[in-house]
Amino acid sequence: MDSFKEYDLGISRLDEIIEKLESDDLTLEENIKLYEEGIKLHKKLKQILKSQEGKILMIQQEEEIEFEQISIIGESENEL
Repeated sequence: MDSFKEYDLGISRLDEIIEKLESDDLTLEENIKLYEEGIKLHKKLKQILKSQEGKILMIQQEEEIEFEQISIIGESENEL
């Protein structure tokens, strides 16, 4: 499963957990289990975001290098 789909599914599940925790229909044990699941899910979603942030930074750096190369080429053509 790709990280985008996994993230979307995780957010949906986290919303469900929050909704259930906000209801008064659960026992203390059920609340604790859902809370624990929510914390684990939060950590996983945070890891997904962090990995995507790394990819975005790499793309930005590549684009900056490419832009700098284009600028240098443009400057050297103007000198001719």
